[in-house]
Amino acid sequence: SLVCCFQSDIKRLIAYSSVAHIIVIPLLIISCNILSLQTLTIVILFHGLRSSLLFMIVGILYSIYSTRQLILIRGLLLISPILRLVIILTFFFTISAPPFPSFIAEVYFMMSTYILTDNMIYIFIFFAFISMVYNLNWLSRVLFGPTLPIVHIECVVKYRLFIPLILIIFNSFLVIFIFMCF
Repeated sequence: SLVCCFQSDIKRLIAYSSVAHIIVIPLLIISCNILSLQTLTIVILFHGLRSSLLFMIVGILYSIYSTRQLILIRGLLLISPILRLVIILTFFFTISAPPFPSFIAEVYFMMSTYILTDNMIYIFIFFAFISMVYNLNWLSRVLFGPTLPIVHIECVVKYRLFIPLILIIFNSFLVIFIFMCF
């Protein structure tokens, strides 16, 4: 999580955040109770949905900007309103704040690993805060700020790129709805 705060390449940022997100699995296996097994299912399910969404967004951003550097990718508010909506929905899908699904997974994780030691909760809260910091960092860099001269506002965004992305988002919210109902 700390490495993610200093990344300039958005693809590496997502890869490192994926590692930081999936590192909780050994702790859940060690705690070995019913809540930890349910949390393990939630973490793996949301990780699979989250990672695929973020990597597809990186591919679309690379096709628009021809770079993956966060300092060069900015001003997306002016270029594509549909991509802006997709990025904001994906951001809400990934942050650990109520009422979003990652928050539920984090709370279940803290409750199920509290059995190991009660002092680890401070470390988990710190890493959840660091996760929020780098997620807000990439979102603010991508969406806000002036566009660079190499990217024109008349940039043609190929909307056929959005069909798989919209299908994944729809399926993700469908899975979340079904998962929350049961």
